[in-house]
Amino acid sequence: FCRSGLVVLLPHGYDGAGPDHSSCRLERFLNMSSEEPETPRAEWDEELQLRQCNWQVVYLTTPANYFHAIRRQMKRNYRKPLIVAVSKSGLRLPASNLSDFLPGTGFMSVYPEQNPQDLVDPKDVKRVIFVSGQLFYDLIKARSERKIKDIAIVRVEQLNPFPFAAVAREADKYPNAQVVWAQEEPKNMGSWGFVRPRLELILNYDRDPIYVGRHVSASPATG
Repeated sequence: FCRSGLVVLLPHGYDGAGPDHSSCRLERFLNMSSEEPETPRAEWDEELQLRQCNWQVVYLTTPANYFHAIRRQMKRNYRKPLIVAVSKSGLRLPASNLSDFLPGTGFMSVYPEQNPQDLVDPKDVKRVIFVSGQLFYDLIKARSERKIKDIAIVRVEQLNPFPFAAVAREADKYPNAQVVWAQEEPKNMGSWGFVRPRLELILNYDRDPIYVGRHVSASPATG
């Protein structure tokens, strides 16, 4: 199984379609991942992590990154199963340019803040929000409408193996910011339980990551 190049494409995203059409149960795939939450810093090497993991779990926000995730799966000289969670509406968004598919581009496990020039100085940023999936577009829209300049938004596209080094680089850019994990899913579902100990490790337990999302629920969605 670990030598399989299997790709599983799962629709995931809260679009008002009810509990049977909103969640691919992302938390179950993450709970079955083999990576240690307390991965030593010496092993924060994404290529090494990819070779050691039992499978990859990604939750994507752009058509280009979807393309590169599949292309990477085919081009590598080793095989790992790939679980792709992606919203159906997200793949239709005009969120990628032709230049994002050209030579020299590749899969992005983490997308930094996309408009840093519109924000205050990084040391004055009050909050940095880490997020996966289509919720990113709602956050960007709300920030723009409210003319907020002191909140940075970072997309984590690959959840397992967790991109420790890339997330740490983004967190270090905003040393005085409150660190938030935002998600659409209820607190007992989605990525929060998987991501939380990893964020705590990255932050050296100095800053406590804060959860923003739905309350604990027995159902993945209403409707």
